[in-house]
Amino acid sequence: MREDSEFPDDIRFELDRLIKRVAWTAEITLSLAKRPEQRRVRSTVANCLGFGRGKEPLGAVLLVLDELVANAYRYTTPGELRITRQTRGVLIEVTDDDPDTEELQSRAEGRSVPGYHGLLLVAHLSLEWGVRPEGTGKVVWALVPTRMYYER
Repeated sequence: MREDSEFPDDIRFELDRLIKRVAWTAEITLSLAKRPEQRRVRSTVANCLGFGRGKEPLGAVLLVLDELVANAYRYTTPGELRITRQTRGVLIEVTDDDPDTEELQSRAEGRSVPGYHGLLLVAHLSLEWGVRPEGTGKVVWALVPTRMYYER
């Protein structure tokens, strides 16, 4: 095997870029603190998750991602977005600065809470979803299947 120093600069740059991109297909962490446009967040995640994959359906992942990020933008000060591939699907986690988990927990337990209609979409598209405290805020998470619905 050749040492990195034996490759021309342009090839080393391309290898570094591809290695980083492959690593991102397993785990992605994006800062939401400056509220990047949702379409940029979505396209970054789609690009990273779609790299080197077959015909894995990402539509549900992107819909759930949109809803969780939109809720963080609308109701809290967002922290970061974490995406992790797991054997059963893609885990989407959005952190924020609001420590109140009660209202979302009520929704997760099926109690009636005004608003949060988008969370019904999250619940229908996810294998599981929930909320947990983290640091001084919370994490809203969803595990979204990536296999075709008829294959589950």
